[in-house]
Amino acid sequence: MPRPKKHDLSTPGSKAVIIDAALQVIRREGAGCATYRRIAAEAGVSPGTMTYHFATIDEIIAAAFIKMCDGIADQYWRQLSEARDKAHARELVADLICGDLWKASGQMLLIFELYTFVSRNPQYTYVMDDWMARSRQALQIHFDERTARALDALIEGFTIHNALSKTVVSRDSILALIQAIA
Repeated sequence: MPRPKKHDLSTPGSKAVIIDAALQVIRREGAGCATYRRIAAEAGVSPGTMTYHFATIDEIIAAAFIKMCDGIADQYWRQLSEARDKAHARELVADLICGDLWKASGQMLLIFELYTFVSRNPQYTYVMDDWMARSRQALQIHFDERTARALDALIEGFTIHNALSKTVVSRDSILALIQAIA
């Protein structure tokens, strides 16, 4: 299956800087507190520069979340494309759940902010839809569509549970569930 096209945010000049700054502000203060002024200060640009690239603050926030989702989807592709066989792919799915991807500084916090942003701004549901589609496509390198959907939900569910719970589900337990599903 061909790798899906990644969103293109590699624009010249300060647009990429603004997007990176928006991610930092969202991580630190939340999407609801991300303003032109705060993001401009973080990016070291004038608010006017931001309005040149983005018509609304929500467009900046959406672009930041797209960049984050692209990074996660790319990690899925890198990891799952290394699988030698289906058994190895199951192991790699367990690694996706239990590995460093979610432990990156503020990564889960950004994901929770994305959920809130999309819930409050349904016109940006495409950000989540695209991310889920790319994640499932990476899983479909080794698993059928139905299994990929179940594994994607399992990945999301366990990463949330393990991020927020005092009792972390072990990798062995997670792998056993992955093996039962796939």
